[in-house]
Amino acid sequence: MYYSLQIIAGLSAVGLAVGVQGSISEPNTCSWGPFLTHRELTCGAPQTKSQTPQPSTAFKVETPELWNSPNERYERPRKYKLPTGWKGPEHCFTDFCLYYNPDAGDGGMSLITTSRNAFIVASAVLPPSSGVEPTAYYEAEVPGKGVGLIANRTIRKGEIIMQRAPALLIQSTPHIDLEREPRERMYQAAVDRLPERAREGFLRQMGETVYDKAEKNSFRMFVDGDRKHSAHLGLFPEVSKFNHDCRPNVHYRVTNLTHTTIAVRDIPPGTELTVSYIYTQVPRSTRLTQLREWGFECTCSQCTLPPLEAGASDARIRQIDALEEEIESVMSRPGAPGLRPEMAGKLVELYRMERLDAALGPALTRAALISAMFGREEEARGFAREAAEAVERETGTGRKDAEAMRGLAREPRGHWAWGVLEGRGEGKKNGTSGM
Repeated sequence: MYYSLQIIAGLSAVGLAVGVQGSISEPNTCSWGPFLTHRELTCGAPQTKSQTPQPSTAFKVETPELWNSPNERYERPRKYKLPTGWKGPEHCFTDFCLYYNPDAGDGGMSLITTSRNAFIVASAVLPPSSGVEPTAYYEAEVPGKGVGLIANRTIRKGEIIMQRAPALLIQSTPHIDLEREPRERMYQAAVDRLPERAREGFLRQMGETVYDKAEKNSFRMFVDGDRKHSAHLGLFPEVSKFNHDCRPNVHYRVTNLTHTTIAVRDIPPGTELTVSYIYTQVPRSTRLTQLREWGFECTCSQCTLPPLEAGASDARIRQIDALEEEIESVMSRPGAPGLRPEMAGKLVELYRMERLDAALGPALTRAALISAMFGREEEARGFAREAAEAVERETGTGRKDAEAMRGLAREPRGHWAWGVLEGRGEGKKNGTSGM
């Protein structure tokens, strides 16, 4: 049995500012979830408390080609002609129909959506599936978890483990609003249209019915910017093989129609590859309660710590929350009153002590900016170099956030933050941070 991932794609927040200066861009590759129950954040990078998820604008269609169908008896008029290889619409109910292509994506793709959204998805250029070589990991039974993925060699931090397109993409509106019987018929037909290998992989996911599998294994994806009905549920059967850990060694992101998993630390041979199903920067009792709603008792190393160590871990989580709130509060005010240079190192130290390797980008970014603001050149360079790498792991290549940190690492004295608070606080130059 696969413990699956119920995720909602949203935004990564790593922006900080002094007054109106220095805002950092906010890529939309992290995740929110679960979809229909909790509203906890579940992306690898912690996010600003006030943010709400925003859609991607990747597949905007400006001038779709019209198609005239000879048979309009059971379906509403179709407006968009799909590219060669795509079939449908079938099994229509109101505006929503089944479309499919046995050669699309990673071995076939089915869509339950409107004609416009089908055109957008079918017209998208999907990157080929990629990742580490197939022999880098293998499937095996994991005690208490069912099937999982095990490293067959050392997988290095930053290696992309797999990149996949969805096998099934379901518009959120019919998933929530359609009556059960027509919805189940449509869902079953969508799975039946997948090629045999893709269909078998889909059916091995957790859940009794196709609807159940969609509930327990889906990631929320936006296919048409901020247009109404752009939100969809994407199902990636291979991704469902990753089991949960509250301190995972793999980070995931969903960008456009591609799901990417990437190692966040070196993973030795024989180690299980894990992701987090929930936002884990919360006390153990909260994590356990949320995961019981998924149907299992978490037995990861973090949740089975002895009582004293578990208490210390919870205390560090509270320290992280309090310190981040304090930093955000003071940096939102002109002159950043109350900001202290030692906050930079302390925040990163707490993240590392908690093994929050999948969430280091924002913490390192904050630390780099604070160090630069107090004129601590070597600290600023070091934190910025690490921040660039972490942000790229967590949000993807070519991000403005990562480039901004590389610029700070190369030339801290030319950055907007350099020395704005120099002379305030002790040890203004190149010291060791601590609290």
